Amino acid sequence: MKSLLIFTIGPVQSFIAQARKTQDLYAGSRLISYLCRTAARKAIDDYGAEIIYPDLNNPSLPNRFVALLPVLEKEGLQEIGRQIEETVKGTFLHIGCKVLQSFGLPVTTAFRRQLEEYLEVFWVAGKCDPAAYAGAYREMESLLGAMKNIRPFSAGGEQGRKCSMTGQHNALFYRGKKKAFLEQAVRVPDSIPARYLAPGESLGGIGFLKRTADQFFKTCNEDNKFDAAFPSTAGIALEDSLLALPQEQVEKYKGIFGKWFNDQFFYEENLTARRFAMEGIPGDILEKAKRMLKELSKAAVARGVSFSKYYALLVMDGDSMGEWVAGKNLADRGELLDFQRRLTRSLGAYAGQVKAILEAHHGRSVYCGGDDLLALINLQHLLAVLQELRESFPALEQLGHVVPGKKSSTSAGVCIAHYKAPLAEVIKYAREMERTAKHLEGKDAVAIGVIKHSGEICQAVVKWKYENVAPLKLLCRLVDILAAGWFSDTFIRNLAREFSSLSPGEGRQRVFSGRVIPLKAAEEEIIGAEIARLLRRSCLMEDRVKADKAVKDLCGQLLSIYVEGGLANFLSFLDIAAFLSREVKANGCNKDRSSGYPLFS
Repeated sequence: MKSLLIFTIGPVQSFIAQARKTQDLYAGSRLISYLCRTAARKAIDDYGAEIIYPDLNNPSLPNRFVALLPVLEKEGLQEIGRQIEETVKGTFLHIGCKVLQSFGLPVTTAFRRQLEEYLEVFWVAGKCDPAAYAGAYREMESLLGAMKNIRPFSAGGEQGRKCSMTGQHNALFYRGKKKAFLEQAVRVPDSIPARYLAPGESLGGIGFLKRTADQFFKTCNEDNKFDAAFPSTAGIALEDSLLALPQEQVEKYKGIFGKWFNDQFFYEENLTARRFAMEGIPGDILEKAKRMLKELSKAAVARGVSFSKYYALLVMDGDSMGEWVAGKNLADRGELLDFQRRLTRSLGAYAGQVKAILEAHHGRSVYCGGDDLLALINLQHLLAVLQELRESFPALEQLGHVVPGKKSSTSAGVCIAHYKAPLAEVIKYAREMERTAKHLEGKDAVAIGVIKHSGEICQAVVKWKYENVAPLKLLCRLVDILAAGWFSDTFIRNLAREFSSLSPGEGRQRVFSGRVIPLKAAEEEIIGAEIARLLRRSCLMEDRVKADKAVKDLCGQLLSIYVEGGLANFLSFLDIAAFLSREVKANGCNKDRSSGYPLFS
């Protein structure tokens, strides 16, 4: 007989997602991961716990762990839970104090209060016979859910100027002459780099801790090192382009800014006297920077490289993971404990694969707990990364005896956005795309949304695989042929103009060629014919035999996307293809239309 402990730390979603910069996003994830690792190691080292979930070797950990304990007495379990909770909250406060001390800033009462009151720690423990583990686990999860539904809160709240990052805590740190309307607010000295607190920003204790977390992690002995140089949205958007340029020239340009360098300075629009004055950058750098950027731009044009301003944020999550973890898909619930152990190892291995996939394609993982992922990806590699991530997702049905027909799958939401788009809004939209994908019947889907700098938004949701077509592979091919100049994107604009207003009512019919045909069938016939006609007109290939084969292949697969997802979704799918082709077209695509065309299989 043993005891089961389920321990959670929150609020995880808001703590990570409340971010103005990518470094805030990354730091929030690493702090939650560090706190979970600290709690789990406390359970192991002090109480002999066996961690069932997650795999502590993962670089990123979720906000919870499940453990078996050798302690049986109620009083002993209560003490263990309290001790681990106190360790987590004490560690959180310790990190905050250590960061302030590294900058020589005072630890105020208001700062302590914000950190002490922030974390929401919930845990439940009870006796658990390994032979009846499944029942005990379900009961514990139910109790934990009930506890979270009755959350304590403090009346009143804080009054004063709010944090620029979280919007809910009083600002305790500010830069500049204007005080933050709070008695205990501390003016940050100029010796602290602007990347920690920009002019005009005011941060509360939680926000300042996330922004400056690297000051703690560089001194701790954590196995998985903190990436203090985590790239900005501009850095992600530019990474592939910059690697194609003379690196000596790129580094020389960065060097003239010194400590003030920002990836946004690769865009001429940001080289302004106002921007330099606001960030305290010496004015004599400005003209030199403009001259050097002009030379760098010439080198880019000579190599067919453009400075892309868009990047992708990916949210990916295993479908129905709660059912898999709880053993609802197992033919024999008595197998749950061993199944969870195998599941933990499998997801841990997948997390390692995700890291390798992203690194190979210039992507950055904010967190990957195994079944869930938040990542930033350069557009040049987005479609390849999505396909590799899905193909590598573990087949959970192979980890035990599952109910016939049950198979694991994963769904994803992608937001493609301009580097200047508010990060919090990009995260919110990516999560909205993920929910859209998970609302698709049977799931195993991906939803892609594009927020253009003009304000226009388009989105499409597709399955990873249909019976007759793999949508992402088709999208990748469309991007390639449009970028390489095999086809003009006029067929996309013409289809949108002709059919965007076609939205007949349910169950209507149309008389076509003297026959009464259900409207859907008539619509398919019309759209299929028009796709073929417009593709032929937009084809720029010189070999007509190959051109006819290409048009036929494309037409059949595009019609399948329309049939599976409907007209509006189909037009958005094409719009996304056209957008991506414009963003990647200058980065190495072959434009020699006489050299042959990669026909579809």
